[in-house]
Amino acid sequence: MEVLLLGGTGTLSTDIMLLSLQKGHSVYILNRGNSNQNVPQHVKILKADIKNSDSVISAIESLHFDVVVDFLSRTSNDLEHTYIIFKDICKQYIFISTACVYKREEDQIIAEDSEMPNINWSYNIEKFECEQKLKELASKHIYTIVRPYITYDRKRIPYGITPADYQQGWTIIGRFLAHKPMFIWNDGNNTCTLTSAKDFAEGVVGLFMNPKAKNESFHITSNEVLTWNEVLHTLKDVLNSKSEIIHIPVKEIIKDFPEYKGMLLGDRTLNAHFSNKKIREAVPSFNPTPKLKDEITCIIQNYRDNRYFKGIDYVWDAKVDRLISRYYPNNTKFVDYLQMHSRRDYTIYLLHRYLCKDKISQLARNIHKLLIK
Repeated sequence: MEVLLLGGTGTLSTDIMLLSLQKGHSVYILNRGNSNQNVPQHVKILKADIKNSDSVISAIESLHFDVVVDFLSRTSNDLEHTYIIFKDICKQYIFISTACVYKREEDQIIAEDSEMPNINWSYNIEKFECEQKLKELASKHIYTIVRPYITYDRKRIPYGITPADYQQGWTIIGRFLAHKPMFIWNDGNNTCTLTSAKDFAEGVVGLFMNPKAKNESFHITSNEVLTWNEVLHTLKDVLNSKSEIIHIPVKEIIKDFPEYKGMLLGDRTLNAHFSNKKIREAVPSFNPTPKLKDEITCIIQNYRDNRYFKGIDYVWDAKVDRLISRYYPNNTKFVDYLQMHSRRDYTIYLLHRYLCKDKISQLARNIHKLLIK
């Protein structure tokens, strides 16, 4: 089977790429070539910017595919742009949406026909609009919509608010190892469903040219339903940490992390419990088992084996300390988690720990004026 992954090196797509190879498929990936260092040699790399139709058409030349998997479309315009390029050269177009599109109610078990969309986060609305656009455009073709929920691999810490670059996840681990306090929103008792990328891949690859996937939608999630308190305490226990877990109202968290307002109100503070009946009927080999503790252990070791990837996000760490200090002042100060910080790291931490964003911007402007005089 000829399979093209648009992207191919992210949290979701990497394990799909590896499992596709294992299944004997001929695998292509299309991306700009910025993160292809660890791509297996048997994968065929097509370099192009998906937003540039000419570069994509040039890269794919006269190729045809059984399956194209779109990990990249965020808006309906993105989806339309990409689908038009591939609709006549693939047999099945798989769009990776999100399980956040569902509305949530307390104690609800979500199925594929549950009410949509969840309007409390722009991301949810955009992905839902992508789904609607695909159904409109692909009325005479085969498409499949896949909705992952929170998915993690051996680089990504499964927590709700993390550094923007997930390869700086040691910032969270470092806090626990230093016994610094960590926070959770509200009472931390709303439920979540965390899925390993390998389990997700089993579901997606099983849908390749699967008759039961024709013009259907599936969410692919774990069977392990946890509260966010349980998630954070699992991480704490694996690290044998004495960190205090501080419960903070969402409205206060948003003051320091305004960029997470949509995510918190439109997802993380809502219950997420999914029925996997439909995907298990279509792909009988999909059978995720509870394993969060073991997976976290592997993530920690993977960071140690890979020089802690991209190190510490001192902006994020400083903002967490600033937030927590309003409720629990103990041990909310700079810590050199890897014993290798620079003066620049320390300065960045101090600026974001004690100054708000507006004051930092003003300070930067003042320094710039002094330098150009």
